[in-house]
Amino acid sequence: SGANRDDYFFWQDYLGKEYALKAFQYAAAADPTAILFINEFNLESNSEKLDSLIKYVNELKSLGAKIDGIGTQMHITIHTAFIGIDAMFRKLAATGLKVRVSELDVRLNPGNTANYKSGIIPESVLKSQAAMYKYVVKSFLDNVPLGQRAGILVWGVNDINSWLYDEGNDYPLLYDNNYIPKPAFDGFAEGFGK
Repeated sequence: SGANRDDYFFWQDYLGKEYALKAFQYAAAADPTAILFINEFNLESNSEKLDSLIKYVNELKSLGAKIDGIGTQMHITIHTAFIGIDAMFRKLAATGLKVRVSELDVRLNPGNTANYKSGIIPESVLKSQAAMYKYVVKSFLDNVPLGQRAGILVWGVNDINSWLYDEGNDYPLLYDNNYIPKPAFDGFAEGFGK
């Protein structure tokens, strides 16, 4: 797409190849009481990436990095595989570190195949979105021990302000454009047993 190296910022150009180690060391020195997380996306859909991240965290910790937890950015869809979500939470929990869903949203139109610009979304699609929100919460609670749970953050409040809204092609959050709870809100709450 015409991009070249000048279009990107690389931390290692400024801090060297150990930039991640240094970042954790600097953060711990600035506030020794801070709870520090490493954060990554697509861990529920890419087991090789998940395994590599865990290996990297172990390597950084062996070099003296203070890493208290791993955050996962779950920008998922109504079609994301449940088995990958469960496997991710189990592997993250097995590290003994805190686990946080640092970003969660559920696209209901991942292929932009339907035009939802009218705001009319089939009830079956809204139910699928609610089911996915419920599943993520339930899987987190089932697979991450209580002492390791560091929270779940939904990545936005209402659809129109989501980074995925795309002029009405997707509605990934718990509230509609008018801040009215969607079925996704109920699914999210049901995941907590509410």
